[in-house]
Amino acid sequence: MQTNEVADIDPFEAGEGVEAVEFELALGTSDLGETSFEDCVRHAAEMIGGEFLFAMPADGSFEDTSEIAAIHMGGGADRTGRVFFAVLDLDGDTMRVADREEVGERFYGFARAFVGVLSRIRDEMPSFGQMDAEGTA
Repeated sequence: MQTNEVADIDPFEAGEGVEAVEFELALGTSDLGETSFEDCVRHAAEMIGGEFLFAMPADGSFEDTSEIAAIHMGGGADRTGRVFFAVLDLDGDTMRVADREEVGERFYGFARAFVGVLSRIRDEMPSFGQMDAEGTA
C-alpha cells in the first residue's frame, strides 16, 4: 500500500498544479506583437493575484529560450508561496510556463532569494511600494 506523505516540503518546490495552469492561461491572454515579454508576464501575474519578480535574458542553460521571468504566488507574512517561471522562445513569439527542473537551480535560487529580499524590505518598510519614485534612471 502506498501512502502520500507531506513532510517538510519547501513551499517553493510545490509549484505544479492549478496555479501553474492558471498562469499559463493568463499568459495566453497577451499578444507578444503588441506588448513586451515582461509586460505580458506582469499582466498575467496581476490576473491571477501573483507578484511579478523579474525578467532577464536566459543564460543559455536550456534550449530555445531567450528570456525568463518569474512571479510569486501566495504567501504572506510567513514568506511562503510558489514561484513560477515564464520563458520566451528564441524567436520571441511564444511564451510558456517552465518547470523548476527546466529552469535550473541558479534561476530558482535567485527567485527564492528575491522573494526573501522583498519580504524583508516590506517588513522593515511598511510603505514600500506606495512611495513615489524620486529622480530618473
